[in-house]
Amino acid sequence: MTRLVWGVKASLLGYVRGMPDGRVLLDGVEQHDAGFAFAPDVQADLLDRSVQHFQGSVTLLGHHGMMRVVLADPWIHPAPPGAVLTLADPEAADGRLRFALIARFDGAAASGTTLTAEGAELFYGPYVEGTDLDDPRTGP
Repeated sequence: MTRLVWGVKASLLGYVRGMPDGRVLLDGVEQHDAGFAFAPDVQADLLDRSVQHFQGSVTLLGHHGMMRVVLADPWIHPAPPGAVLTLADPEAADGRLRFALIARFDGAAASGTTLTAEGAELFYGPYVEGTDLDDPRTGP
């Protein structure tokens, strides 16, 4: 089955892991050298095959509870020649947040992944729209 492997942003993860109280929590996600592996969401795929659905979450914690960023249930919406990566919206139970734009996406490999304005709001300032992110890929 196809899964999503995505490192999010290496410098961000290094920053979080370097804090005395920084933690990266995984729920339904595996950590690999290439990034976090999100499992396919088979139920959602049955409802809409035009989008690649994945499930699980990565939570970034630090700054004595002041930092809490949840990256959950990523979906890739094709928008040729690229795609849009959305996440479960932490503010709306059934909502989706346009987290990143992918300039080029062939259904498996991506390049040119950047943060959207909506995605930047999750970080409260240090990252802005257009910030480079690690490119996701899908595969076995």
